[in-house]
Amino acid sequence: MSLTELTVKTRSRKSFSKDTTISLDSSTTKTTDELIKLILLSYKSKLNKNRVRLTVSSNGKQIPVADNLSNIESEVFVKDLGPQISWRLVFMIEYFGPIFIHTVLYHLSSLKQFNSTVVDPSLVKTVYLMHLVHYLKREFESVFVHSFSNSTMPLFNVFKNSFHYWILNGLIGLGYLGYGFNFSNDLNINLNILWALFIVFESSNFMCHLKLRQIGDALLKQGIKERKPINDGVFKYLVSPNYTFEVLSWVVVTLTFNFNFFAVIFLLVSTTQMYLWAMKKNKKYGTKKAFLIPYVF
Repeated sequence: MSLTELTVKTRSRKSFSKDTTISLDSSTTKTTDELIKLILLSYKSKLNKNRVRLTVSSNGKQIPVADNLSNIESEVFVKDLGPQISWRLVFMIEYFGPIFIHTVLYHLSSLKQFNSTVVDPSLVKTVYLMHLVHYLKREFESVFVHSFSNSTMPLFNVFKNSFHYWILNGLIGLGYLGYGFNFSNDLNINLNILWALFIVFESSNFMCHLKLRQIGDALLKQGIKERKPINDGVFKYLVSPNYTFEVLSWVVVTLTFNFNFFAVIFLLVSTTQMYLWAMKKNKKYGTKKAFLIPYVF
């Protein structure tokens, strides 16, 4: 057994009033979770451990403490992240918004006082059902498919993250009532073809999420928490094919709704965000895979 004096420096004076020193027993404290519990005990704090972030100073920057504590020398910094909410619950709240908003607006469009002769009822029903399929699939994935590297995120994020789905996507539903300038009156594309493409892209997106979960679980069994690039199947050509098929699904929705203005805005914002995420993954993995078109873009 070896005992080491560890200086704990506070970055949140309200929660951790002053710097302190603790005795770190390397035989009983081997992980960040165990160290957090020890620090909370030393401060006599009842904070949830998910609110606590531990960092060390490296080249003038704060970096997370390694899970096995290997990058700790003589001091560690402790910070209270504030009220937390689980990642899974955040996703479920985000995706509930469009389901609720589109359902309300769809049923309003069937009422006489809200009915607009400008919009084809069959078109409205198709766009509504596409939204329903997409977000019910996402709710299912949030509960049964996705795994999260972190248990929680700051509570405020639920409001920031929900804006994209509740507001930006919800505005598309105004098209059911005749709002939202359409860049094309009628593209005259067979709805059966659009449905076929939509189902193919949604199914492909779902299979990508299953693949990511399977690979993630396999790595965890080997004790590896860090994500690794996948280099088989469609993942060999696209950095994040789940993003690719997501974008293609929204392209179909936008085409179906004759380039409704709100649908176009949502498509552009979503595509830009997913492109940035994909390029971040390329940088992380040291790859140069495509985003939408293999070997091109």
